[in-house]
Amino acid sequence: MVLTEATGVLCVLAGGYALARPLSIRNYPTADHWESDPESARQEQRAYASMAAFCTILGGIALVVLGLLGRGP
Repeated sequence: MVLTEATGVLCVLAGGYALARPLSIRNYPTADHWESDPESARQEQRAYASMAAFCTILGGIALVVLGLLGRGP
């Protein structure tokens, strides 16, 4: 179960990194969008990064709980 918990902790850390630095992860807006309206693209990037980070953190917490309950792989 340690592997499940460790994977969950890594997911929580990755999600925390994405929340802390939303502009340094994968770009969601297109390159044309960044060139035409950088401020709008920056807001869109932050929104998508926040959603992805939130889901990653929730998944990580679920893995930690499953590992602690003994239900993981």
